Amino acid sequence: MTEKSVPPSSKKQLLPSFLSKAITRSIAVKLAFVLTAVIIVGMGLLSLSILGNQSHVFDQQADAYAAALGAQLSTAAVEPVLAGDIQAVSQLTANLAYNEGIEGVAIFSDQSVVLSTIGIIPKQNPATLFSSQPLQWSVGEKEQIDLSSYVSNISFEELTVGYCVLTFNRTFMSAAYGNTIRTISAITVLMVGLGVVAAVLISKLLSRPVEQLVEGTREISQGNYQFRFQDSRKDELGQLMRSLNTMTDGLSKKKQVEQTFSRYVSPNVASTLMDDMEKNQLGGTHVEATVLFADISGFTSLSEELEPAAINSLLNDYFTLIDEVAGKHNGHIDKYIGDCAMILFGAPIEDKEHGLHGVQCGVEIQQVIQEYNRARKHQGMITVDFCVGVNSGVMLAGNMGSERRMEYTVIGNAVNLASRLSSVATAGQVLVTREQHDSLMLATLYDTRRIQTIKLRGKILPVEIWQIGSQAEVLSSTRLTDLQVPRTIH
Repeated sequence: MTEKSVPPSSKKQLLPSFLSKAITRSIAVKLAFVLTAVIIVGMGLLSLSILGNQSHVFDQQADAYAAALGAQLSTAAVEPVLAGDIQAVSQLTANLAYNEGIEGVAIFSDQSVVLSTIGIIPKQNPATLFSSQPLQWSVGEKEQIDLSSYVSNISFEELTVGYCVLTFNRTFMSAAYGNTIRTISAITVLMVGLGVVAAVLISKLLSRPVEQLVEGTREISQGNYQFRFQDSRKDELGQLMRSLNTMTDGLSKKKQVEQTFSRYVSPNVASTLMDDMEKNQLGGTHVEATVLFADISGFTSLSEELEPAAINSLLNDYFTLIDEVAGKHNGHIDKYIGDCAMILFGAPIEDKEHGLHGVQCGVEIQQVIQEYNRARKHQGMITVDFCVGVNSGVMLAGNMGSERRMEYTVIGNAVNLASRLSSVATAGQVLVTREQHDSLMLATLYDTRRIQTIKLRGKILPVEIWQIGSQAEVLSSTRLTDLQVPRTIH
């Protein structure tokens, strides 16, 4: 069977998860790897340099020692060689052979004839061996002995009368060199170990502020604008932390402005205007949308009977319910006009079902108000009823007002007609036009009936008005308990 090759992606998955995260994500591990590699390479190069220099020193010492002995032997052997005194020559070689490290001594005539020899000497002609560099060779089959042979001339009045050959045992030099290697290796390992520990500590020290920055930016990106860096560093990272603190202060203030802005303007309008600053200009565009007006019935007389604080509390409670219902149907409060709430569907965010959503919102508002009124009556509190008018059509949507003070709203005949419908409606009614009634096929969804036909200013034909009653089919409706009803009923 042939072994299947593992793709690189699969090999990466074979790594332990924690090791994979450490290699790919931890800057501390990366710094430790880099520093450790630098230390290992640096110590390796230093060790090689020291060993090379030590070997050169050993060779120089050996050459100097051999040159000194060869010079002494050459000087002492001049007279015996010229006189042909073989006994004196033999005595010289015998005396020198007893020196430590010398394995062989030989004296040759100028014709390369051996006059005296003792120990191990090379077989080559000494005249051919004469060089500034020694001859390095070895003897022995099982245990080889490393040797170095040095040749020096025996000269008399600048004439070569013979040759001296000294053979040294390099074993002691190799042993000394080996001791040096072991010592330097031990020092290198120790330094690398200390370097790795130092690299880890330094990398952690350097990566700690980076990790703090990563954690801080994660908190800020998740919307925690209360996060602040507490580390008072004096370096560039400290400057970055202080800059991020300043930026977070700005984001926190911006968030507060957005939250405050969203309470005075519809959240949809607020987000649209803040996301696209080019829309913060006077002017608008024609859109197809739906407007709902919910007006309190008989509010004028009621306001004359109650204190301003009680009226304010009453309006806030009812408008809170209406706002909750509007949000369920993709609508938003465009504005509050005294005792009237104007709800907009389909702008500024497009909604293809804005007409149906507007009608559903109106019906549900009346249902919720009825249940809320029953709760208030049970506690003997004042109740109010709403008149609702809903209309769809083309209207101008945009920023109206001045450069210093503007608001997003809609204007047009369709808006005016919705307002007129709410003024015509009686308490508890939801009124729409015949055109909207038929286009949305509301008769299939609700109990509907024609109320009246009114003549509106600016329109040639009268407008037929229809009332939307209770649902004809079983549809999901929201009970009062499902909404965020004000906790205190006044």
